Amino acid sequence: MGKVWTGKIDIRRQSMLLKKYHPDIIFLQEIDMYTKRAYNKNQLYNLSKYTGLNYRAMGTNIKYKNGFYGDGILSKFPIEYSANYLSPLTSNLHEQRGILCNKISFGNIKINVFSVHMSTFEDERILTSKELLRITSKINNNEPIIIGGDFNVGIKRIGKHKYLYEPKEKYKEYEILKQKFKSIENTEYTWFSSEGNGCIDSFFYSKHLKLIKYKVIETNISDHYPIYVEFLI
Repeated sequence: MGKVWTGKIDIRRQSMLLKKYHPDIIFLQEIDMYTKRAYNKNQLYNLSKYTGLNYRAMGTNIKYKNGFYGDGILSKFPIEYSANYLSPLTSNLHEQRGILCNKISFGNIKINVFSVHMSTFEDERILTSKELLRITSKINNNEPIIIGGDFNVGIKRIGKHKYLYEPKEKYKEYEILKQKFKSIENTEYTWFSSEGNGCIDSFFYSKHLKLIKYKVIETNISDHYPIYVEFLI
């Protein structure tokens, strides 16, 4: 059993941990902007300020408690383009999720990064993986693509804020993405909470990119462990 999050949001402490790894890009999910539970603060702005990554973009998926909720990207390098795609739903009673796309400029190199937070319903996750293939098919083959976030694979909702994690040898959501991308193939648990735990976070990347290393960072600053990934670009 890993370290369990206390439930207290501490943006400064989260930022200080991330900053230790000197990231160029941070993929964020479940970001609040001006909600009551975020004390009416802009979490993305504060994360940007404390990590020193001055370029930022947020994809708003839903309105929540007088504010907004969605995914984010922080970058050391300029963000030339940002778009948020709403994930497919099979019921209008399900929470709206999103696919946040950003084109980042490393000098003459353009890299496309996607921060994703998939559904707790398998059929919607499968549809979202197919949507990712459709979106990325429009991108120039010479431009690297990295997709990271909370894929929720193996998760089954069994009640309000209650989930069951059922590990499988293969997940259809991942197999769809592997038609075009490589993955880090992590098997360590990345989610620990009173609601459940499992290996549900990952990264996918263009097949011509070289993966240098990755590491799951054990911490209690969140109910998810961050994953540090390093590529040669």
